[in-house]
Amino acid sequence: MVTGRTEAVSARPMQLSGQLKLSGREYSVLASGQPAQVKSISFDEMGLHPRGEDLLGSLKAQGFDVKLTRCGPVYTESINNWYAVTSPKTHPAMLRQSLRLDGARIQDAYELRFDSILPKRDPRDRDPGVSGCK
Repeated sequence: MVTGRTEAVSARPMQLSGQLKLSGREYSVLASGQPAQVKSISFDEMGLHPRGEDLLGSLKAQGFDVKLTRCGPVYTESINNWYAVTSPKTHPAMLRQSLRLDGARIQDAYELRFDSILPKRDPRDRDPGVSGCK
């Protein structure tokens, strides 16, 4: 079940936030954009779960082309990588996968940008093939 609220925001005219529970896991969800068109949606897991999922592999198995476009800073608590996700049947999108590792457990966060535009670059970000970005 999704619960939430809508509010006007200066950088993005509308936002809808709420919480979502899927398969016993809880997520904080934020969708933003114009009233008639969502520009981005973020899913942040509110807890930890055992490692082993492969979202990118699942997308590839469904026919999506997934290409690494940017890696986040090294020496942080999370892995923050951006991927271009394309398919002949869908509009291209950018996907941020943020994984926070805690031993054998992991916490996921995702952002899907339907405008296919990466956010402003952090000066510590790396391009594919640079400083271990792969």
